[in-house]
Amino acid sequence: MRLFLLILLILLPVELFASHIVGGEIYYDCLGNNNYKITIKVYRDCNSTGAAYDSPLLLGVFNKSNNSLVRVEQINYPGSVILPVIFSNPCVTPPSGICVEEAIYSKTINLPPLPDGYILAYERCCRGTDVINLYDSGEQGLSLTTEIPGTNSGITCNSSPRFTNYPPLLLCNNEPLYFDHSATDPDGDSLVYELGSPYHAGTSVDPMPNPPVNPPFNIVTWESGFNANQPFGASGQITINPQTGQMIVDPDLIGKFVVGVVVKEYRNGVLIGKTLRDFLFIVFNCQVSVVANIVPQDQLTNYVDACEGLTIQFENNSYGGQNYQWDFGVPSDPTASSTMKTPTYTFPGEGDYYVTLVVNPGWPCSDTSVQLFSVYQSFDVFFDPPDTQCITTNNYNFFGQGNYNPGSSFQWEFGNHASQNTSITEDVLNIVYDTIGEFPVTFTAQWKDCINSHTEIVKVVGIPTINFISESDTSCSNIPIQFIDSSTANVDINYDWDFGDGTHSSIQNPLHFYSNPGEYYPTLHISVVKGCSADLTYTAPNPIVIHPIPTAAFNVSPTQTSIFDNEIYFSDQSIGSLEHFYQLTETVDTADRFVSYFYNESGYHTPYQVVTNEFNCTDTAYRTIYIEPQTTLYVPTAFTPDGNKFNEEFKPIVFDVTDYTFTIYNRWGEVVFETHDIQAGWDGTCKGKDSPDGVYVWRIHFMNHKELYELHHGTVALLR
Repeated sequence: MRLFLLILLILLPVELFASHIVGGEIYYDCLGNNNYKITIKVYRDCNSTGAAYDSPLLLGVFNKSNNSLVRVEQINYPGSVILPVIFSNPCVTPPSGICVEEAIYSKTINLPPLPDGYILAYERCCRGTDVINLYDSGEQGLSLTTEIPGTNSGITCNSSPRFTNYPPLLLCNNEPLYFDHSATDPDGDSLVYELGSPYHAGTSVDPMPNPPVNPPFNIVTWESGFNANQPFGASGQITINPQTGQMIVDPDLIGKFVVGVVVKEYRNGVLIGKTLRDFLFIVFNCQVSVVANIVPQDQLTNYVDACEGLTIQFENNSYGGQNYQWDFGVPSDPTASSTMKTPTYTFPGEGDYYVTLVVNPGWPCSDTSVQLFSVYQSFDVFFDPPDTQCITTNNYNFFGQGNYNPGSSFQWEFGNHASQNTSITEDVLNIVYDTIGEFPVTFTAQWKDCINSHTEIVKVVGIPTINFISESDTSCSNIPIQFIDSSTANVDINYDWDFGDGTHSSIQNPLHFYSNPGEYYPTLHISVVKGCSADLTYTAPNPIVIHPIPTAAFNVSPTQTSIFDNEIYFSDQSIGSLEHFYQLTETVDTADRFVSYFYNESGYHTPYQVVTNEFNCTDTAYRTIYIEPQTTLYVPTAFTPDGNKFNEEFKPIVFDVTDYTFTIYNRWGEVVFETHDIQAGWDGTCKGKDSPDGVYVWRIHFMNHKELYELHHGTVALLR
């Protein structure tokens, strides 16, 4: 198959070539004795009427430590050459009007050593008015820069990297370009590539700044939707391999696009310099040429290997064609051909066949693709998974099975811990492992290009051990004890726990309550039936001591009363207790044994008692108290919000009401305050301002505890 970059222009507007500067790069060679040969390559559109080559070119030399200008070097114009436009497909007529010229400026200059080295820069405007990805591109120039390391780097004579190839000016829209954008380094330093924003310098009024502008240099201003990593926009792809410099470009827009590539130079893992190349792509709608391309067998959709049977569903990546002629390479079969774009064919037998595709057969511009296809019947391989065995007696036999063809070759892989690491026979006997673990065993059969494998896990286990611990050796009769098994067997274990109090459990890590105080010796019995079989028993060497718990109890009096007679008496009735604690409400508690408390909220209350004995064992008791609701309302007659912290708020006192509304009116009947919160009061303000002294009317409306609505009103005096 012939692989070409095929470009044919459908429409080529003249103004697309009225560009100016196309791009460039700068590099240097160290000649010794602080002498450096500086090379600057500048590319321009030779059809352009603007931005002629500089004569002389001005090179700015800057001190890298403070970005100050050291001097300006003048480099004479060397003349220019027109770069050839090369097309390798005879069916493609190169578009007219494509012309790029190159001028290579060079000069040897002497640069005395500086601690941080130098920055070299050539600055020139302008790029032209029709660059798609730059804002106001006619006012944006370029700045070609490179860095010379100083004495602080320990490098006395360095030569910078230089790019090997210059990218093509023209690209076809929606046609990927694969381009070698690598560079070479005379010193053999490591190079890393990345996309970067080109630098901008100069204006149409001052196209060749003299003296050149000091670093740091301004990057170009990108048009909205474009940036250094997306110079073709969000839908146009561009990548560069950081190690190889291989660039893939797949544009999705028409026009001119500026692109920047940075090569970084590393020595012994330390960055010592970087160089920026600035160039331009022109993207056109191109007429796609004819290319024949049979998708290779190993790239077919869902391809596994050649052993997938005798039928092939061919895939066709050709383009530019209208007619197709397939020859499946079977001379004995007169039907072994097709004119379909993506045919399916069943070969008469296993073997290798050369398949040929001609696109547009008989036309002046046609193309041919040939691919080798190998077809074989599929086969399976397997072997029965062996049982788990004990390390002291393990001995495995393996028997390969499957529907593979006679004459197939075999390969067994047992791993480094097996007595035999590999074997090429179909069956293998007496494989012994020298350690416990799980080991993958793979059996592979191959016939011609067909390979199939099967893997099973061999498990070798050690001699079982038995042990356990409990989280505590002492506890209370109402607190569970967690038992933790630490037995080992590498296979399933059957458990039988005897807790010493007549109860048992068969789970691995049981949680057990001892009901009665005393001393208990728990025992664990395990049995193992796979691998290394065993029957083991272990009894705890020290007893678990269970202490008695106290009995919590207390009386409350009365258990039911009204909000007007709300004092409740608590008296301790606990047995065997040393410390006592009452939780009367969510926020009130006490350690007194005998106490009284006033409940101001109606409804049910559930106080509880916690008692502790000398073994730090506890018990808890609960009681229930009911306070009958009684609606209560008290309203003051005056308040003084004068800032002295006393009587600052007018607030009714109300209990056991719902659907509450409290409103205050001034003498003109205007509402100055209103709330539905029984805890809220009036601070004497209205809309953030102090209300004047005087008499105000209040109104309170609510539903009482009997679910009847009440309305109350009156007056209050505000005095400051």
